[in-house]
This record gives sequence, structure tokens and C-alpha cells, in this order.
Amino acid sequence: SLLITIVSVSIIIIFSSMAAYALSRRKGKMSSLLFFIFVGAMLIPFQSVMIPLIYIFGQMDMLNRIGLIFMYLGFGCSLSIFLYHGTLNGIPKSLDEAAIIDGANRFQVFWHIIFPMLKPITVTVAILNTIWIWNDYLLPSLVINKEGMHTIPLKMFFFFGEYTKQWHLALAGLTIAILPVIIGYF
Repeated sequence: SLLITIVSVSIIIIFSSMAAYALSRRKGKMSSLLFFIFVGAMLIPFQSVMIPLIYIFGQMDMLNRIGLIFMYLGFGCSLSIFLYHGTLNGIPKSLDEAAIIDGANRFQVFWHIIFPMLKPITVTVAILNTIWIWNDYLLPSLVINKEGMHTIPLKMFFFFGEYTKQWHLALAGLTIAILPVIIGYF
């Protein structure tokens, strides 16, 4: 769970911040269309694309941790791009222009000037996606079938059987499972 969460959140932050920067700074019909596609993707419930998504990833033999990370990237970028885009629209473009006049390229402008200014929204995006990915049950239950690769929510499910309920173990496990998120929050 920790590996999947850290890798997924890191990739979501990098890709969505760069995509939002490109969409925010380039004004035009294509940028607006792409932004509205990302915003519209937030309205599509996962359950409506669940079966075709699992079928396609199964055909590509990606029903594993890497496939799960790609799925989290696909579903997590929409909200993240929306949040970054709103923040980037509040940062003046004159900072970009001044850095370019000083000899920086677009990549340097983003990473050395703009991205440090995005720390508050980056923390927000990281917290939202970490809590979502860490607590997700449905997607890992569909993607991960091997016993040793189960995430913590999947392992918690095994404390409850048809005829047995091990509440003492389940609650101890849930307490341990929530500690990394609480520690990371503070």
C-alpha cells in the first residue's frame, strides 16, 4: 500500500502540475477544450468504466501494481489539474516573462519559479490523493489478485468471513492502517 500510494501521488503531482501549467499559460481553443475534457472526466463515475477498464488492462497483462498505479494516475489527474489550474490562473504571467528574458527556458521557469509557488495546492493535492489511494478498496480488489500484493483495505476484508468476525484483530489492523496517514498529515 505504501509503495503504491507514494508512487501514484508523486506521479499525479508531477503530471497534473505540468499539464495545468501548460493549459493555464497557453490560451486558445485547444487548451480550453482539453481543460473542459479534464473537468468533464471528473463527472464520470468509476463504476461506469470499471468493466471495460479491467478488460483492457487484462488484455495488456497489466493487472498488477503498475497497472493499478496507471489507473490511479488516470483517475486522479482530473481533480488535480482542476485545482492546479485555478491556482496557476492567480499567478501573474509577468513572472514567466521576466524569467524568460533572464535566459530561462519554460522547463526552468516552471520548476524553479512557478512550482515552488504551488506548495499550498501541492500539499492539498497530495493529501486528497493520498487519502483516496490509501483507503481505496474497489479498484485494488478488481486489479490485484495475488495474495502477497494485496493492499491494506483488501487485507482488512479477510478479517470478516461468512461465519466469523474477528473484531479485535480487525480494529487493531485498522488502527495500524490509519497511522501512516495521520503521521503524514502532521
